[in-house]
Amino acid sequence: MELIETINLPNGLTLTIYDLTRRIAADTVKVELSFQVKIEVLESFFASPADYLQLKNIFGGELTYDHKLERSFVSDAEEAVVHSELLETFKKNSLHYLSSPNFARKMALSILRDIKLNPFKYQKNPYPEPAE
Repeated sequence: MELIETINLPNGLTLTIYDLTRRIAADTVKVELSFQVKIEVLESFFASPADYLQLKNIFGGELTYDHKLERSFVSDAEEAVVHSELLETFKKNSLHYLSSPNFARKMALSILRDIKLNPFKYQKNPYPEPAE
């Protein structure tokens, strides 16, 4: 995983872009980019302290937005072009969204909504693996 770029967004968040490209065969690669934003969970995002604690108890004090773009079976000759296309596509389509002043709050509330709708996804395994 190689750091390509770090972008400071107008809303105070930082977007980090990583290159996860790897070789598939002798003359082809899988071009993959990872876009990540770390978000501090603030109590002010939530209507009640109980909601804040519910999210914080599951995820801790930080959430991570992670999005990947990839293209498989790219010839070595086309790797740089595909890499640039994926990077520009993300920036053109998503940078405005991530820069929104309410992005961090909306992401935290979206995850809280999912916790409330699907609590089974966020519970510890009730049947731990038996000891050997």
